[in-house]
Amino acid sequence: MVVVIVVVVVLVIVLAGSIENPGNPENPPSADVRVTSCAVDAATRLPSAGLEIHNHSSKTSTYGVTVEFRAPDGTRVSEGAALSLTVASGQKVTTTAAGKDQVTQKVTCKVTKVNRIAG
Repeated sequence: MVVVIVVVVVLVIVLAGSIENPGNPENPPSADVRVTSCAVDAATRLPSAGLEIHNHSSKTSTYGVTVEFRAPDGTRVSEGAALSLTVASGQKVTTTAAGKDQVTQKVTCKVTKVNRIAG
């Protein structure tokens, strides 16, 4: 039940990208997130991406991050999302985006969208 609620909240934030202040070319939200690990769990066969979020903005913010998991040939095999609430200005946090589809091969992880909502 908690997972479903988190997924719904992440989807709302991701779809509400217009809430974010897009007029900050000096500090885009995408520059605040980097992939720190990318793997497929041997038992569940679900991919996951370790993420580090470093809030470079001047305000405490909530981050919604979407990640794409790709097979060696570049085909997208799954996608996932992560949500981090109340990331203070200058703070670094770590989180994980888990894929929703089982995969049988190695994957690469790519952040495809970052929403940063101040407040």
